[in-house]
Amino acid sequence: MIYTTRKEHFSSSNRLFNKNLSDKDNELIFGKCSNIHGHNYYLEITVCGETDPTTGYVIDLKLLKQIIDKEILEKVDHQHLNDLEMFKDVIPTTENIAKVFWNILKDKVCSWNYRLYSIKIYETEKNFIEYRG
Repeated sequence: MIYTTRKEHFSSSNRLFNKNLSDKDNELIFGKCSNIHGHNYYLEITVCGETDPTTGYVIDLKLLKQIIDKEILEKVDHQHLNDLEMFKDVIPTTENIAKVFWNILKDKVCSWNYRLYSIKIYETEKNFIEYRG
């Protein structure tokens, strides 16, 4: 099994709050993140599989980049995540962002010789989330 990863970057703003809680409770839970704020995220998409005997690739990284650009980056880069349909009923924590991205990509990054293995999102240099479906 070989693991191939593409790393990308996007910038987005969000506000962490639960609409079923008061502003005070949201502030207690989410702190200053209950206000609109932004991050410069790094996104790593890892695909696993066997090499194609014709190309020697697990996946052509140009193809993986095109999928990530079209399905994720064009929709979230320089956007307020709370305003996007994909986060309509989801608090856009990094954990939930990873799960939403997984659901978008799981069928698009799939072939006879590879499948989506993980999504890793760095919110800061020190904080990241990894989701494996």
